[in-house]
Amino acid sequence: MRADNSLLLGLDTAGSSCSVAIMSKGQVLASRVEIMRRGQSERLLPIVQDLLDETGKDLMDMDGFAVTTGPGGFTGVRIGLATAQGFALACNKPLVGVNNFEVLARGVPAAEKTDEPQVVVIIDAKRADLFVQAFDSNLMPLTEPFAVLPENLSDKLSGDNLLLVGDGADQVSEDLKVTGRSISFSKASANADAGNLLSCALEQQLFDRENQPVEPLYLRAPDVSLPKDKTTF
Repeated sequence: MRADNSLLLGLDTAGSSCSVAIMSKGQVLASRVEIMRRGQSERLLPIVQDLLDETGKDLMDMDGFAVTTGPGGFTGVRIGLATAQGFALACNKPLVGVNNFEVLARGVPAAEKTDEPQVVVIIDAKRADLFVQAFDSNLMPLTEPFAVLPENLSDKLSGDNLLLVGDGADQVSEDLKVTGRSISFSKASANADAGNLLSCALEQQLFDRENQPVEPLYLRAPDVSLPKDKTTF
């Protein structure tokens, strides 16, 4: 498919929001981001329908679909993947995935990167740790995605000029400042925007790669507890 001339739909439910966007020929026709810790499963399809109505399009008109692969809440990641896979299967169109680090980094304005900072995406894991990945000013990865306790993040980063983005950024700024680094906060949204997701997919030419599996990105095991022993005597 000629992805740059295509009609595409992207969605994200991995974090603390629900986002959907429709793009045509590289331009976003309509998009929405709703902040929510829970309830993405109830809101996702109504948002999709709202944007289809707004653009006068039908799901079957889409040439392809994109979804964020995490990291994030296990339930949220699965909601997005299952919905996107269902759309792709029903429409017999390709599906591609992009991780949330790349999507959040893509949202950083160009004006904030003029002094070539290291862009550090920090996602609140909703537990003791954080999910992190660092990029150069051209958004090329400098590290693999990793999970880390806030007090240990400084040792994982090599740059002295750090631009922080993501909903976990405020948890580490003071620890990083005491190391003598130059720390700034991006004005980019701390939540993934499906419009940036689609832009990433096009820039990486993901739709030109056939049969690429879309797998969730998990950086830790799920939080589960074993059932109590109910043995009776």
